[in-house]
Amino acid sequence: MAVKGGGYLDVGDLDVVWWRRGSNAQKIPPGITDSADVEVINNDCRTALAGAFWNDFHGTWVSDPHATAMAENKLVQLRAAQAAGLPVPRTLVSQDPEEIRSFCRSVGGDVIVKSVRGCSSAPVFTSKVTDAHLREEASMRLAPAIYQECVPGQEHLRALVLGDEIHAVSIHSEDLDWRGRLPGEFRIAQVDDATRTGLVDVLRRLRLRMGVIDMKPDSSGVPVWLEINPQGQFLFMQALSGLDLVTPCVTYFEREALSTAHRVRP
Repeated sequence: MAVKGGGYLDVGDLDVVWWRRGSNAQKIPPGITDSADVEVINNDCRTALAGAFWNDFHGTWVSDPHATAMAENKLVQLRAAQAAGLPVPRTLVSQDPEEIRSFCRSVGGDVIVKSVRGCSSAPVFTSKVTDAHLREEASMRLAPAIYQECVPGQEHLRALVLGDEIHAVSIHSEDLDWRGRLPGEFRIAQVDDATRTGLVDVLRRLRLRMGVIDMKPDSSGVPVWLEINPQGQFLFMQALSGLDLVTPCVTYFEREALSTAHRVRP
C-alpha cells in the first residue's frame, strides 16, 4: 500500500491501527467537478483502503471499523448503556407527532431533542423542545429524532476511555449543549467506581477499544449517560483543563502494539 510522502507499507507488518476518519473525502483535483466522478473517486479510495486492511492486517484495531460503525448508532449506544447498568434518561425515538407530544407530557414537558445521526457539513446542537416545536407537525414527520428527559444543571462530564482507563473533565456551561460556545470552564474530574465499571462495560459490549463519552450529573451528582463517540475529539480537553491526555494515549497505543507483537501471526 502506498503511503503519504512516497514509498510502500505492508499493512501485515503493523501491530496497531488507530482507525479514525476512514471515510474522509479525498483531495480532488480542481478540474474534476462532475459529482459522479467525485463519488467514484471517494468510494473507490475508501473501499480499497478498507479492503487492504481487512485482508492483510492481523494486529489490534483501535477500534474495529465494523464495531465503530455499529457503535456510532445512538440507539445501539443507549441499549448498551442500559445493559451496563448506567443511568439513562427516559428516551423516545420517533417522528410521530402524537407520540412525541404524549412523551413530552409524560415527563412534565422538560424535554430535549437531538438528531439521530446529524450531518458533517453543519453541527446540529441539542436543544429544548418548546410548544412551538410541538406544533410543527410537518417538521416532526420528516425524520425521527431523539427526545429525552432533560437532565438539569450546568455541569457536564466528558471522559476519554482507553481500554479500562478513564480520563475525565467536568465542564461548567450555562448552555444546554456546551459545544456551541467554547471554551466554557473545564476542570479535571474523577468518576465514581460504579460509573467507571459501567463505562468500561459499555466499551466491551460495543466491542470498542476506546471511546469519548458525554454524561451529565443529575441533582444527586450521579453521572447520567448521554452518548459515546467511538473516535471523538479529546485533545481540546487537555488544552482547556490541563489534564495530560497525550501521555496516556501514547502509552496505551504502545502497550497495545507490544501486546500484539508477541502474538503468532497467520
